[in-house]
Amino acid sequence: MNRERLYELSSRKVLKGRLDPNLCLYNPREVYEALKSNWKVISWLDNIAHKYAPPVGKQVLLIYPCSALKPYHMSRSYRALYRTLNSLGNRMRSLIHVVTISEPFGIVPEEYYNKWTEWYDCPGLFEWWCRRFGQPYDREYVNECIKILAQYVSQFLKRTADSYKIRIAFIRTYSSRLKVNSNHTHRRIIELASKKSGIDIRLLPPKEIIRYIVETRGSRAWDYYGVAHPIAQEYLRSYILKRVEGA
Repeated sequence: MNRERLYELSSRKVLKGRLDPNLCLYNPREVYEALKSNWKVISWLDNIAHKYAPPVGKQVLLIYPCSALKPYHMSRSYRALYRTLNSLGNRMRSLIHVVTISEPFGIVPEEYYNKWTEWYDCPGLFEWWCRRFGQPYDREYVNECIKILAQYVSQFLKRTADSYKIRIAFIRTYSSRLKVNSNHTHRRIIELASKKSGIDIRLLPPKEIIRYIVETRGSRAWDYYGVAHPIAQEYLRSYILKRVEGA
């Protein structure tokens, strides 16, 4: 599939704003080159790592996966998340800081979701996507991208060590076969960033919840809905209720 056709498909994912053609990254090498030379990507990563200050009064850092649809909050996954968080009540919701884990932008805090007018499409680190659309897939470039992004995220975690009491990454922790694979880039970034920074991040949902979804609803329920599945969202709600101070 040629690049013009790929860009047309990417454009359909942007529901509000503009798709930047220089931020359409369709294979691992393109992602790597963006991390090394695209000023928009580098300046954002540097700002979040070294300058950004989280909102005051937050207790929970909730890391959530980026969505194919942009802006994130207009996607099915984020609508499910915000329904869950709003059900906790205003006071508790005010204690939770949602941030997106993204390739190639690392951490994107929720207060920027409505501010961004130019968007990106970056499926280039996923082997299944590259195979499907005839793009070269180089695992060495994938690994380098993971390392670069993890380094930026680790700097953010170290610098904000006193800003949160609880840190949760609610992502695709396992496949529907209950395995971890190379396509779980968010997990890989967060695990490495946690190790580099020495800051503990709880990876959720746990294997038993995914197993329950697959056994009771079928593997497609997890493959298609992922963390947006109602069972996963209810688990997140329960987890937060049990652990946030004053719940």
